[in-house]
Amino acid sequence: MFPSPVGDTHPTLGTLAIKKNMKMKTFGLVLASCWLLAGCAKTPGDIYVRQQTKAAEAGNRWAQFNLWDAYYSGKHEVDKNPAKADKWLGKFVKDIYVVRFEPANGFNPRNAGDYLKDILKRAPEVRSDNKRLGVAGFFRTRKQGDKLAASFLTNEPDKLQAYIENNSDLKFISVEPMTPQSFIEYERSIQESL
Repeated sequence: MFPSPVGDTHPTLGTLAIKKNMKMKTFGLVLASCWLLAGCAKTPGDIYVRQQTKAAEAGNRWAQFNLWDAYYSGKHEVDKNPAKADKWLGKFVKDIYVVRFEPANGFNPRNAGDYLKDILKRAPEVRSDNKRLGVAGFFRTRKQGDKLAASFLTNEPDKLQAYIENNSDLKFISVEPMTPQSFIEYERSIQESL
């Protein structure tokens, strides 16, 4: 008999050890194949969706936005899915408003940065929250004639309106509820400058 390749002096035990090792490797390959064929393997997109869904179902509005964005745009290795995108966008825009305003009393911002410096200097509370839009998010500017009008999206329109009305450099224009379609248009809009 040949000596055992595993260093065992008893050929039967060495042969059994090799066969057992081969069976374990074969079992591992079969198990991995079944896992892949059954669709059980998790892709980075699956993991992202699972994490965001858990947060979104717990009320995190940013996670709802992230799920809409992933399903709508195919980001984060998530397959595009219009029905799921619509579902999450509907949840995200619920109770979200656009608050519009413009410069006043000689304030003449030339770009978004000029606006934000002035707003944050006077009301640092005007910002997004970690789990929801909060007082202000998604800031946009748009040319209107010779001035630059602006807007924020908010979960707290009354509070944002009060901040704007207390800032002598700004003139409040309007508050409007967001719809899924108006949000898509808003989100696609670009910052304009003078």
